[in-house]
Amino acid sequence: MNELAHPYLQPADLRRLRHVRFAPRRAVEGQYAGRHASPQVGRSVEFTDYRPYMPGDEIGDVDWKVYGRSDRLVVKRFEHQTDMHVGLLVDASASMSYRGETGPSKYDLACQLAAAIAFLVIEQQDKVAFGVARHGLRHVHPAAGSQKHLLSILQAMSKTQLGETAGLGEALQRFAPMVRRRSLLIVFSDLLDDRDEILRGLAAFMSRGCEVIVFHTLHEHELSLPPHESALMVDSETGGRLTLNLHDVRDAYLARMDAFVNDWAASLRSRGIDCNLASTQTHYYQALQGYLLQRASRK
Repeated sequence: MNELAHPYLQPADLRRLRHVRFAPRRAVEGQYAGRHASPQVGRSVEFTDYRPYMPGDEIGDVDWKVYGRSDRLVVKRFEHQTDMHVGLLVDASASMSYRGETGPSKYDLACQLAAAIAFLVIEQQDKVAFGVARHGLRHVHPAAGSQKHLLSILQAMSKTQLGETAGLGEALQRFAPMVRRRSLLIVFSDLLDDRDEILRGLAAFMSRGCEVIVFHTLHEHELSLPPHESALMVDSETGGRLTLNLHDVRDAYLARMDAFVNDWAASLRSRGIDCNLASTQTHYYQALQGYLLQRASRK
């Protein structure tokens, strides 16, 4: 536990996360013993043993006869059930560096969420692939499931230099072959990039039977503007500067931002992609816990 202490993954959070499970909604494919439903038939239905019930498990998988005898919730495991592969792609464009006056940047929040999910996935003996989107695809880590692999992902997050545009659409296209069919892709981005290119990139995963989740990662000031009368606005990608009276523009800005967030959510959900808004105003653990509870309730 201690060796995993990292700015993006703290021991106190790890202790709370150990009892949470990140499960796919769709059947996955793989070649190792795991705990997820597989599209394979035949020998895959052979019972092998039990494991303790974890939040997120299907209630139908609980062996109620064992519960009646021992008052313990256990889940049946079957031979040839498969491991899950999860691809994590983090936007490292210049716009993700915004942190306001204090607190985490959008990139920090994205990395904290991605690191927590990677920890959960590896804890449940599944595998994680990782990549960074900065002017295309960077810092790719092929899928693996060891603690050493998690540490290498955390190091890559810390060493990444933010800058330029994400080129998220191109990064997704290049990342797709590195994530197995019928796997799970999770993207962390402010989505301030070419919409059509992003949607085409996500479609490459959907066409391969993957489940796709997008954490729309925004700073609280982007969602509501800073609580000041005026501010100097600096475009992090072009360097352009503009001084504004925030009182004069607040209503129009909030309307445009609401439209931006809602349009992205509608576009993604209409394609079967799970869209979740993540704000720097909320601690990453609370944001992830809330999302997982919401996800479990929709099963």
